[in-house]
Amino acid sequence: MRRAPLALVLALVFARSASANPTGLDYAPSAAPEPPDAAGLVLRLAALTAGLLAMCGGVVWFARRAARPANLKGDGGGRLRHEASLPLDRRSAVHLVSADGQTVAVTTDATGLRSSVLLSEPFEPVLEVANAEGEAADG
Repeated sequence: MRRAPLALVLALVFARSASANPTGLDYAPSAAPEPPDAAGLVLRLAALTAGLLAMCGGVVWFARRAARPANLKGDGGGRLRHEASLPLDRRSAVHLVSADGQTVAVTTDATGLRSSVLLSEPFEPVLEVANAEGEAADG
């Protein structure tokens, strides 16, 4: 029983003496690296930020341009023709559409088509017919 503590003490003394002189291997810390150039870092940060903002602006410009309805020249070759639009707020609008000679007001909102109303014919043809009938009755 006395041998175990004695062996432990001798092992500790031997380990301490071995670590005190590691046979010529001395530790030499490496040199500290040079600090980075602060002006270069700020310049790179500003350039990359400006480039990112320019790229975001380009995406927004392209998205707005792609979302616009195409301006067709002429009547588009069909019987349905878009006459005008009136945006009411961000998501709703009134559109005037000419369909086969009739004018239709179409309302839309975020859910899609809300209503369509056939507008009355212009008064000029009706007045011309009334004047022609009146002149025929007088004459």
